[in-house]
Amino acid sequence: MSWRQWVSTQAGNERRYLTFFSIGATLFFAGAGLILLANKRIAPSFEQEAVAMTGLLCASAGALLASIGYIMLTILRLFRDPTNHD
Repeated sequence: MSWRQWVSTQAGNERRYLTFFSIGATLFFAGAGLILLANKRIAPSFEQEAVAMTGLLCASAGALLASIGYIMLTILRLFRDPTNHD
């Protein structure tokens, strides 16, 4: 299967990739909030490091998921079949 064929088979999944983007952005900002919480509200300790690490993992996963969603939305828009759109 060529790359363009794969893109055309994914053409009906825009909502799926928009969901990836939305969930990823939410995870990213939740992770960033945890990192800020750890730095501002928790005294220096192992607990602070654990919360910051959890925030970093959450933010990283969210950034990856949002990036995948955004890149796929862009690719689908670039290679959309011109006969199907107004």
